Amino acid sequence: MDGLSSSTQTALESQDEVRIVGQYYDDKTARLVRKYGPGPRIHYHVGHYASSEAPRNAVDATPDAIRRSIRLHQEGLLRYAAKIWGAEHRLSGRILDVGCGLGGGSLFWAQEYGADVTAVTNAPEHAPIVEGFARECGVGGRVRTVVCDAMHLPLDGPYDAAVAIESSGYFNRPQWFERLARVLRPGGSVCIEEVFLTRPHGADVWAEYFYTKPATVLDYAEAAKSAGFELVDQVDATSETLPFWEESAAWTKAVLDSDSSLSAVDRRQLRISLMANQALGAEWQAGGLQLGFLRFERQH
Repeated sequence: MDGLSSSTQTALESQDEVRIVGQYYDDKTARLVRKYGPGPRIHYHVGHYASSEAPRNAVDATPDAIRRSIRLHQEGLLRYAAKIWGAEHRLSGRILDVGCGLGGGSLFWAQEYGADVTAVTNAPEHAPIVEGFARECGVGGRVRTVVCDAMHLPLDGPYDAAVAIESSGYFNRPQWFERLARVLRPGGSVCIEEVFLTRPHGADVWAEYFYTKPATVLDYAEAAKSAGFELVDQVDATSETLPFWEESAAWTKAVLDSDSSLSAVDRRQLRISLMANQALGAEWQAGGLQLGFLRFERQH
């Protein structure tokens, strides 16, 4: 043993995990832009398909056509979330976008609902990209970026709400909700769109590609309750998001088939991505993972 106390060791391990995740997304930036770009609103999350079926031409379409469809349905997911969460009055004030990625959601809330957004990322490379996109959209004055982990959110509140779109799976949830209790106003909302655990195999499939295991809705509810939050809304959208994996896999296959300039490393990464998308789609279909929308309210 190195002589460190257990609490210190745990803290160091947590810091290491934060750095690993930040580096993971820094390294993925160029690939994210290629698949989900060009921007300014770039999203890195599943899409919402009202018919529960992928567009019929997804398999035979060009990479650009598939990308446009993916982006359309990713925006559709945010519009669906906005409806569920009552964004016109809950997400139109001062909000935190925690785990903002390349800022697509932050720009969405600022542009569509006039929100004053603090975009939180632990990937340093992403901050100037988000700021540049915000200026391009004309909302540079309403979107600011902060580089930190979710457990150290800026204490310059109170904020009206916090949003986490497929990012909270990386957080220490008890610590995150405790921090949110310090920065959100009483009655403020925590709006979460996330992949939740329903059986162990689903967790393993997700973790193998995304470096984190999903939790259950109960795990979230218990962490939130301990910090003074109550679960007030829960919506299951697993079936309406299943087609994303078909489109995502179709895009990857189309690139592999059509781009002769790919390096051997790029081809290997794309093949890994293709297999992961197919496995995730199968797990979605089998009920091993659940895509849900949660909203918590701060009670005190």
